[in-house]
Amino acid sequence: MRLICAVLLVALWLGACVSYHARPLHPRQSVRTFAARRLDAPALRDAVTDLLPRPPAQWPPARWNRADLLAVALADNPRLAVARAEVGRTLAHQITAGERPNPTIELQSEYALNDVRPWLYGVSFELPLRSPTLQRLAISEAQIATSHARWQLMGATWTVRNELIAALSEWQGAMRSRALLDTLIGDQRQLLKQQRARVQAGEDAPATLVAVQDALLQAQQQQGEARAEAQSAQSDAAAALGVPPQALDGLQLDWPDWGAPPPVGADSLQAARTTALLSRADLSAAIDDYAEAENELRQAVARQYPQITPTPGYYWDHGINKFPFDVGLTLPLFNRNRGEIAEARAGRELAGQRMLALQDSIYGQIAAAERAEAIARDNEHAAQQRLDSAQEQLRQATLGLRLGAIDRSEQLAAGIAATRAQLELLQTQARWQSARDALEDAVRAPLSGPELSMRHAQITPNSSHREFSTGALP
Repeated sequence: MRLICAVLLVALWLGACVSYHARPLHPRQSVRTFAARRLDAPALRDAVTDLLPRPPAQWPPARWNRADLLAVALADNPRLAVARAEVGRTLAHQITAGERPNPTIELQSEYALNDVRPWLYGVSFELPLRSPTLQRLAISEAQIATSHARWQLMGATWTVRNELIAALSEWQGAMRSRALLDTLIGDQRQLLKQQRARVQAGEDAPATLVAVQDALLQAQQQQGEARAEAQSAQSDAAAALGVPPQALDGLQLDWPDWGAPPPVGADSLQAARTTALLSRADLSAAIDDYAEAENELRQAVARQYPQITPTPGYYWDHGINKFPFDVGLTLPLFNRNRGEIAEARAGRELAGQRMLALQDSIYGQIAAAERAEAIARDNEHAAQQRLDSAQEQLRQATLGLRLGAIDRSEQLAAGIAATRAQLELLQTQARWQSARDALEDAVRAPLSGPELSMRHAQITPNSSHREFSTGALP
């Protein structure tokens, strides 16, 4: 009967064990899978729909806005997959932290010659005990690690978003530059043709062709640079989206306010600034670092007291039943754990100073970004006035050509000046857009555009361990 019970207990114990299932990696297959990614994939449509306020009217959309592409990045970017896996790992570690230590069993045997009962059989159990305080601190440490991983995920999400917006902005600017440069090159060629005719007619000296030819070559060089910038921006956008660059061929971007971002209300900007100064993802991660250092100090203090390990057992000692009960003590008599406590206290001070330094840095980033956007906006307005003046001169030149007051060369020169003014305006618009992107990066929040309507996943770490006060800073 005892044998049957023992067999049943062993069977139940083995049945409760988790079995191992191999999941080998297949690099060749994963390369092919990545190369086959497209923006029109049905699975991607389902993932994007879950993140948008309303499903796209058609799939794929005829024109993609920033929210659509951000949803693609959230679904497909491999770095975000790594960050989510790290959150899963820390959540699993919480299970380990909450478990009781497993006992260990030691089996003993001995044979004594010339003894009536020569055999000794014994078994001892080592039962490691962890104090309730250390148990709670271990669980708290695991929770802090999970919170930290979640803030890292939020930070990685914003980094991907920022990279995507920067790439799309550069792509948009390069495409608009290419369109203007095509017009400029066409006018420069017409002007060169007109100038050659004037030289052949003896109206101008041959040296006048040099400046016109140089201007044409310069415009063609700018066109090549814009083409290279567009290709580079497309590759950067594809990397942020988690798709191969060729998947973005022919993509139509819908960004109507590019280069002239809408104004942000003072109340909205103040709210974003306050939120960033108190709970930006990297700042929250620094606060978690401080909480972890505080937890390590508590554990170091708790370890200055004796740690107890009971070891009960049973021996059949040459015919005599014995039931020993040993108790092991870890006695920090000589150092009282002073070294570990001092290190933990210094680590807490370091974490606190890092948090304060980061908060000061965020304050400076926001202030600098606000000023940079104000300057970029003023520069854009000045460039717009110069363009208006150049276009007025072009209208007058066109009228003069129609009335026979000027020739075709002068009208072409006025058109070229207007196109160059448009290019200068485009450059100031690109700088203004970059300044707005920098301000959004400083507050870690979109301030305008379709992203504001997205359904963001709530990643709210457990804040019960936070004891670091930030009320002293503005």
